[in-house]
Amino acid sequence: MITSPSVADLTAEVEQRGFAVRPGFLDAARCAALREHAHRLVNGEHALHYPKSTRVWDLYRHGEEFVDLLEDPGLVAVLDGLLGENHLLSDYSLNVVRPGQPVDGWHIDYPLNEMPRRVSGSTLGLQCVLALDAFTTANGGTQLVPASHLRKERPDPEAELDHVVFEAEPGTLLVMAASTWHRSGFNSSDSPRSAVLMSFVERWVRPMTDPPEAGPWGRNDALRVRLGMQRPPETINGVLI
Repeated sequence: MITSPSVADLTAEVEQRGFAVRPGFLDAARCAALREHAHRLVNGEHALHYPKSTRVWDLYRHGEEFVDLLEDPGLVAVLDGLLGENHLLSDYSLNVVRPGQPVDGWHIDYPLNEMPRRVSGSTLGLQCVLALDAFTTANGGTQLVPASHLRKERPDPEAELDHVVFEAEPGTLLVMAASTWHRSGFNSSDSPRSAVLMSFVERWVRPMTDPPEAGPWGRNDALRVRLGMQRPPETINGVLI
């Protein structure tokens, strides 16, 4: 559970700076088990290899431990605070950046990246990066431009920008507004860098991925709503329909 910094502190930092960091989101044992599982996945049949990374999509299909992450009460509290209740999972994937892969360009995330004109006044979407390996400057830890989520323009992918680097121990969680300018750095180390990516959107925004069919990932109403498998209860003037 997210306990320190507090949920209120994390929420405020995302709103003001565009991102916040929670060290120790996973303890060492749980992170090691998840990293071992991720290693099997990224070397298995479900891995898709792209020029800048290797991905495994729809992680809720690949083990109960990935479903458990979606129900972490502290994470859910932060998501509720920034996106409102009944927010939706938009994308859930394993991302591995191997040594020497090309540097990513500066960008923003869904749904802001698909809008012909940027809007302000609402978070709309969040990207959560759970480090399974240590993130360092040397292995291309995520680079972020503080307070860039408040800008109306889009970033130039090739620009030289003042930024900070997400340097963190395994098990650390980065919560980032979808409108924050960011990119992966160059992995100059001799080891791959892996992370779990969890993207969420406000309840009225169409997610990047379609809702799944019935399965063990929909083990309760809250998960079925978060995965888009069912709608939350609707009301008219406070009365349930």
